[in-house]
Amino acid sequence: MLTIKNPKTFDWANMALSDCCEGNAADSYFTLKIFNLISEMLSDMHMENILEKLIMPSLPMFVEMEHRGMDVSVEQLGVVGKHLRSSNIDEEDTLYSYKEVKKSDNLSSNNDLIEILYTREDAFEMYPPDRTGKGSPSVSAPTLKLLLAQIEEELKKRV
Repeated sequence: MLTIKNPKTFDWANMALSDCCEGNAADSYFTLKIFNLISEMLSDMHMENILEKLIMPSLPMFVEMEHRGMDVSVEQLGVVGKHLRSSNIDEEDTLYSYKEVKKSDNLSSNNDLIEILYTREDAFEMYPPDRTGKGSPSVSAPTLKLLLAQIEEELKKRV
C-alpha cells in the first residue's frame, strides 16, 4: 500500500503506474461503499426523491463551478464586507454596554472571554458547559451557541 508522508511535496508525476492504479481502485471502491451507504440511508428515511429530483439535477452546475471556478463580484464582496464589519462593530459596542464587560476587555481574546463569562467575580459567573482538551473553560463557537441557547431558555422560564 502506498504511504504518502507529505502530499504537498510528493512527486505525483513520477508515481509508479501500479501505485496509481491501486490508489484509483481504492478511491473507486470507497466511493461506491459511501454511495451505497447513503443510498440505503435515504431509502430508509423515504427521501430518495431528494436525491433524484434535487441533488442529481443540480450536479452539472456544481461540476461546471468546480471546473472553471465561481464568478464573484469583487465590488459586491466589498459591500458585504463593509456591512459585516459595521454590524460586528455595533454588536461589540452593545456588549460593552453591560456592566460585566469592562472597557479594557478585549472581546477577541479567549482569556478575556473566559474571565467575563466564567471566572471574574463581578462578571457573569456562568458554569462552563464545555472544556478544552487541556481542561480550561471553552469559549469556542459551539460552546458560545450552547451558552446562548441556555440563556434564552432560562429567560423564557422567567416570563
